Amino acid sequence: MRRYQTPLGIALAAVLILGVVMLARYGASGRRDHRDEPATDPSQARDYVANGRHLLEQQRLREADEAFRLAAQADPNFVDAYRGLAAVAYDQGALMKAVAHLGKVSKLDPADGRPHRMIGTIYADLDKREEAVAAYRDALARTLSPPARAEVNEELAEQLLKLGDAAAALDILPPAATSPQAAAVRAEATWAVEGSEAALELAIAAAEKHRDSARLAALVGRLHVDRGEWEQAAGALERALTIEPSDLEALHALAATYERLGRKADAEATREKRDVAQKGLEQLTALTRDADAHPWDPAVRLQLAAICDRLGKQELAAMWRQSAAACGAGR
Repeated sequence: MRRYQTPLGIALAAVLILGVVMLARYGASGRRDHRDEPATDPSQARDYVANGRHLLEQQRLREADEAFRLAAQADPNFVDAYRGLAAVAYDQGALMKAVAHLGKVSKLDPADGRPHRMIGTIYADLDKREEAVAAYRDALARTLSPPARAEVNEELAEQLLKLGDAAAALDILPPAATSPQAAAVRAEATWAVEGSEAALELAIAAAEKHRDSARLAALVGRLHVDRGEWEQAAGALERALTIEPSDLEALHALAATYERLGRKADAEATREKRDVAQKGLEQLTALTRDADAHPWDPAVRLQLAAICDRLGKQELAAMWRQSAAACGAGR
């Protein structure tokens, strides 16, 4: 459902959903060949899954969940039932429940790399870096389309960088990767390996290409801070914060930059904004955990939407409201 710009990092993961989850919505082969297992009713399971897909498209999550559970009861080896259950859990924000269902998918379809990729993304969202790296490596050891394989390498490089292994991140990052994420990882890893001059050149070029990327603008600003180039740093950081007002690292760097420029009042105001954003993100983290623990509670999702509104995360707020409506449906 999401990979967000929060301390948990949970944000929209549309590309990921097109892999495992959208198979639940638009069809797959369904059942694996288990000839020595007890008699089941795959025909009935297919009917339940078809109904579950229809309900899932309508965001009637309670009824979809029930349909996929009935499919799994009718045929415990019908892999699309667990893909559907994973889709429901992901749309709820019940991430660890989604991981459990994806684990079942991976056992029933061991050659498919997509469930491992989704597990890796969820662990990355939860700041479980080592687990994310292991899951991404599992995905790469299995079948993936060429575009998906390149994307998983980008995602793995991101986690390796966050674990402090910049050289490994650069080694695994596809040379042709030009997404904002890949560009930021390449520049940040270059900063760690080669220094700020080479990194700044990369970051400026990428920020010009991806002008809506708060991460790249903030990176340019932090690199200017590292080099003591305070005016350039202020401009880049201010631009980043117009895109992502609750970026704590950018707010901290901008406050320090204003101090260096003698803009004491601006520095104090920026520190106050950072404190407000910090408290909001802490609330967001706690409520996200509550949403994971209480997958059918619309109230906690509406609280999340309100906090996202205050933090300037409008798309995320809209998504939590949709989740709240979906969790309340079918009662």
